[in-house]
Amino acid sequence: MADATSSRRRPVRMEAILTLLTFASSITDVLSFLTLGNAFTSGMTGNTALLGLAVGQGQIFAASYPASALAGFLLGVTLGRLLSPPVDRRAGNATLLGVESLCLGAFCIVWFGFEHPAASEAIYVLIALSATGMGIQAVVARRINAPGIPTIVFTTTLTTICTAVTDVVAHGVPLSRDTKRQIGIFSVYLVGATVAGALASRHLGLLTLLPLIAVVAALAIEYRGNSGPGEAVT
Repeated sequence: MADATSSRRRPVRMEAILTLLTFASSITDVLSFLTLGNAFTSGMTGNTALLGLAVGQGQIFAASYPASALAGFLLGVTLGRLLSPPVDRRAGNATLLGVESLCLGAFCIVWFGFEHPAASEAIYVLIALSATGMGIQAVVARRINAPGIPTIVFTTTLTTICTAVTDVVAHGVPLSRDTKRQIGIFSVYLVGATVAGALASRHLGLLTLLPLIAVVAALAIEYRGNSGPGEAVT
């Protein structure tokens, strides 16, 4: 009976974690774009375009921001892979979310510890810490393995949603549960970005803390779920 109850609660727990991580990445993208040299610290497609644009125009200084974000993200993914245990999925996710929390916590320390950090050399540290955290988060989302829900990049998700909605309108095909989840998570990202835009001008300090708060909340949910038997990773 306990195992059955745990199985029913597991999807709810995973949905909550994915929602919190998506909210964190939406805030992070807006914050980094507005304050960290127009770089994205979770959207690497945009960073690659910005890097190519800057290099192509000979703006090497401008290219250093997206280059730092790319390097940090790749470091995060590498760390996430190295720190992922091959068998116990839940313990692995808790570890990764803990490391991501450390990265975002260090980001906040640098942000509040330096005067105008985004206007100094500290900007590269901020970009690297934020992007490393998002790289680790990408590994967590991949380990959770919810169809079409990566928590940090939504182009493919939006394509899937549009295709499914088109089938509903044109052929009367009902929306699948996976598509409904994708719509929900995409909406969370949009709401998070809207909240970030509203807070950016007057409450930048709070905006800086929100990704850390969201990831720590996700870690708490995952940690509480680790009281039961581990789950194998396929």
